[in-house]
Amino acid sequence: IKYMNFALPIIHLGAKNALILRFDDKSDTPKYFRYTLIHCTYDWQPTTNLQKNEYLGSFEDMEIFNYQTSINTRQFYISYSITFPNDNIYPTKSGNYIIYIYDDDENPILTYRFYVVENLVEVSASIKDADNITLRQTHQQIHLNINTSNFKILNPGRFLKVKTSQNNREDNAVIVNTPHKILGNSLLFDQSDQIVFEGGCEFKTFNIRTLKTRMEHVEKNIIVAGVNYTWLYMDKANVFLPYLDDKDINGCYFITSDDASDSLYGADYTEVHFFLDAPNLPPNIDIFIYGELSNWNLNPKNKMVFNEYKHVWEAILYLKTGYYNYTYIAKPNNSTKGTFIYTEGNHWETENRYNTFVYYQGDNLDYDRIIGYSEITSNRTNRK
Repeated sequence: IKYMNFALPIIHLGAKNALILRFDDKSDTPKYFRYTLIHCTYDWQPTTNLQKNEYLGSFEDMEIFNYQTSINTRQFYISYSITFPNDNIYPTKSGNYIIYIYDDDENPILTYRFYVVENLVEVSASIKDADNITLRQTHQQIHLNINTSNFKILNPGRFLKVKTSQNNREDNAVIVNTPHKILGNSLLFDQSDQIVFEGGCEFKTFNIRTLKTRMEHVEKNIIVAGVNYTWLYMDKANVFLPYLDDKDINGCYFITSDDASDSLYGADYTEVHFFLDAPNLPPNIDIFIYGELSNWNLNPKNKMVFNEYKHVWEAILYLKTGYYNYTYIAKPNNSTKGTFIYTEGNHWETENRYNTFVYYQGDNLDYDRIIGYSEITSNRTNRK
């Protein structure tokens, strides 16, 4: 969980910046938890060619000592926190990483992804209308210019993987390795239809900063047998509606509570009920609640179920009080990629955040090194 921080979890190799991970456990007493860091490939598989002592400094794992019980909440919990890197455990190589938390029986508790980057090449990104005229009103196209003046790459098609993601999504990330053009020290990835994304729609919002009154998009809050329940208003599929320029936080959320003096330990939990009116969908389509609240994953926890009696899609998520963005996304059963064509529609005007990471495995390296990074947000003023 997090508190008002919408940036990607990025650490600069050798720098002093650190990340804070907080998570809650609903047990009555504190537990013995440990954590370690796992180096991964560009596609988030463990790097089998490296031993831990080859990419971690000092110790290979550590116990979690920082925790605090909740204060005056209906749902009792113990909140744990980790600040990393620290003097006891820190990465010595760049790349994708997972922080892995486990209990005293070595059962996994949770994992969280982050990045360790080096600024060896300069990555410039720009956003264009799609070259394909049939996609121009619905999609966004990314052009990349990678300047290698300070880090020579002799064979980019062999040693580079350039990965661009939209709003931190992995399911529709685009990976390219061969530049369309090489002009001096510039590697240009600007070929038509090379890096193209659905535009999607601005994210929806609901506000549960307090459970004592109804706030934005909340139909009712109730308490039954000491448990908080929240019903959101019915959402409708927006496939054929025109673009609406709603301000959002690009699918993120932040934890806070108007009912507590300290949101870190006084924010409560509630069962949030979602409803989507999306009739006449084709068969073999799954619908998911999507955004940072689902950790940008399409998994059973955020999958909706069709209520045959009410003819609506329903789902329940157990969430902490705060301010949330979300959207609905469909996934055909024969695909690993989500799409908005059945739920929200696609618009070229939509504001989206694009992150590009440059992975390098030359010079006899046996791991994916991140040598450059960029971030750009699409809007009408920066479109070329």
